[in-house]
Amino acid sequence: MTTHVFIVNKESFPFHLKYSFAGTGAADKAEHIGLLADICRVRIDDPVIFYLESVGFYGLFKIAGAPFIDTDVPTYLESVMGKKLIYRVPISPHTVYPLFVSEWEALDRLPLYAKDVIWSLIYRKLKGNRGCTPITLQESDNLMKFIANMRGQQPALSLSEGEYFRLDPFTFKLEKSSGAQPYLGRMESVADKMAIMEALDSQGRAYEDYLQAYFTVNIGRLPKLDSIAGRSSAVIWLGNEVSCGVGMQKIDIFTITSDDRENRTFNLIELKCISAYPSIIDQLRRYVLWTGSYITGAINANIQPIIVSRKIENGTNRITGRPLKRKTLRDETAGALIEFNRENLSKKVKWFEYYFQDHDIFFEEVSYE
Repeated sequence: MTTHVFIVNKESFPFHLKYSFAGTGAADKAEHIGLLADICRVRIDDPVIFYLESVGFYGLFKIAGAPFIDTDVPTYLESVMGKKLIYRVPISPHTVYPLFVSEWEALDRLPLYAKDVIWSLIYRKLKGNRGCTPITLQESDNLMKFIANMRGQQPALSLSEGEYFRLDPFTFKLEKSSGAQPYLGRMESVADKMAIMEALDSQGRAYEDYLQAYFTVNIGRLPKLDSIAGRSSAVIWLGNEVSCGVGMQKIDIFTITSDDRENRTFNLIELKCISAYPSIIDQLRRYVLWTGSYITGAINANIQPIIVSRKIENGTNRITGRPLKRKTLRDETAGALIEFNRENLSKKVKWFEYYFQDHDIFFEEVSYE
């Protein structure tokens, strides 16, 4: 299960606690496909940790329902929270401690080993990334140990019927209080964006964010994605926009699959709304090297790079409008992948192409050697 860190402030956090939800938004925008991809990543029972800006980390909560879109104008509780959170998800308390762990304790005080640094949150802090961040299995374990152990072994709080956690505005301690409120805002299901993606494709416009949202919604749910990202019973971690360095590199989709939680495969999925091209191996190499260096248990024998690219049609690059020689580009890309595989940095690269037909998307694996 993926642990998700939601960023809140002193005005909004009390309402998340009282009304049992987490959310994310982009200032005053009514839609943001990247944030939609983020919220669609969550699954029921996934762990949730809140980061209260300028204070610290609180946990542990759980995802309690499907994500939804709040289309009210203004959005529910916006006037009192001071934030427009268009994408939201129900939560419930799980193992919640009264005190927080400060950002300094969790992120700035360096551990003995580099792999114990919570890099996902360091990168988020450096880049000002979006407010729903996935952290790795090892990072989640480390952060929860901080939360459980750094506060003097205080026991977790438990709630009775009708109670909720109140945030003390002076000590920032969580306390039990009566008067929990049901969530009464509009809860529209996450809309299918296939029509938009197909329209953008036909217009020769970019749509990788929509493709990413398609994957985060459907991984483990649609059998057609099993061969790419893993079937439901095997996926133990799902991330999107996974930062892999202090630069701008991000892995579009990252899944960890395992049948027994011991023999794991680390699937690094690069999504393209254009055809694959030879220099794509430069991205794959960066992703593979970072994963092997920073993700516990990842080695060349279990890191699986995957390309998902648009099938070439009509001999034209739909984004640039320039003519393409299908056979030449495919042969050059295949040659580059073969050379990359010879470096033995990872498992053999898998390459899938997709196309649109009858208002649906279909995937075919490319045999290139």
